[in-house]
Amino acid sequence: MNKHPVWGLAFRPFFLMGSFSGVLLITFWALSFFEGELPTSFFDPIIWHAHEMIYGFSMAIVAGFILTAGANWTGTKGISGSKLIILFSFWLAGRLVFALSLFEPAIPPVIYLLVDMLFIPGLIFALASPLVKSGQWRNIQFLFVFALLAIGNLIIHLASLEVIEFNYANKGIYLGVNLILLILVIIGGRVVPFFTANAIAGLKVSKIDVIEKAVLISVCSYVFLDFVEKDVGYAGWMALFAAVFSLVRLLGWKPWKTMRFPILWILHVGYLWIVVGFLLIFLSDILALLPRSVAIHAFTAGAMSTFIIGMMSRVSLGHTGRPLKLARGFVLSYIFVTVSGIIRVASGFLPEYYGEGILLSGIFWALSFLVFILFYFSILMSPRADGRPG
Repeated sequence: MNKHPVWGLAFRPFFLMGSFSGVLLITFWALSFFEGELPTSFFDPIIWHAHEMIYGFSMAIVAGFILTAGANWTGTKGISGSKLIILFSFWLAGRLVFALSLFEPAIPPVIYLLVDMLFIPGLIFALASPLVKSGQWRNIQFLFVFALLAIGNLIIHLASLEVIEFNYANKGIYLGVNLILLILVIIGGRVVPFFTANAIAGLKVSKIDVIEKAVLISVCSYVFLDFVEKDVGYAGWMALFAAVFSLVRLLGWKPWKTMRFPILWILHVGYLWIVVGFLLIFLSDILALLPRSVAIHAFTAGAMSTFIIGMMSRVSLGHTGRPLKLARGFVLSYIFVTVSGIIRVASGFLPEYYGEGILLSGIFWALSFLVFILFYFSILMSPRADGRPG
């Protein structure tokens, strides 16, 4: 079993099953919300939904990408075979206990915590050894981000167990969103301009050192302030700075030059969603012009979902020895996820159609990832096209 191609590198099982879980989660949630029958379980339904989309679905894709990229960073084979099966089982076990929690089985609630807390520490362990041994200090930062994600996950469980005040559950959710957003900002700053310059002959993208630093400082400051402060408003102002610096950064990558290359423009659209999200945070926190959930979904249904589908479709081709050329018709996945994000954010401005907006956005989101599964299932389950391991 551990010799099957799907266990060759981490992106294979995590991209495939992460996408499958996302389709199930969004379909279930959109239908439940539209019908007004939110699941009643040990966890608050909003927390349940947010937790599974952030610490379940999104973390699966992040793990698949970072572990695969880590093999390139360190010049090692990367986690595979039995070790990968064990790590994947930790993730899957967490998803199963959260699914069981909907039916209120006779399981001690602490079991949810113990099982679900296995995955992120396991991910840290799998990534730490090769990074440290190879002296990849530049990428050690991801270990700290994952450690904070583990703390965010723990906070949610402790709040649900009433060990700490329940309002800390939202802190754990926002921390998870913001930390994955930080990962996108770091990785996006590396790969988007690199991919763009390599793909378009003669194009010179600009990376201004002071802007690069300003983006990271403002985003890290926003993550910290959003977690520690209550109603002061510094996080909202920092979000405005992050939006401005991120927009300047994006314009330096010349996104308008990518329109003929879907595999590129989808990543630029994903980064644009980051700019939009930070701007909406400012409009919500400082000017009180919209609910904060609108801004949060610009990050989740917008930036995260768009980056995820864009990176999965590219990485799955490159790391299976295939040309970086999308199959005919796959661009529908990019269109669907973009439409889904627009509808989800717009629905926050139309409260009379909010339920319909959630349903329609969920349909387009599920279609996007179903298209990915349809086109990439055989690729992820088959040996590399060039015969190399991985």
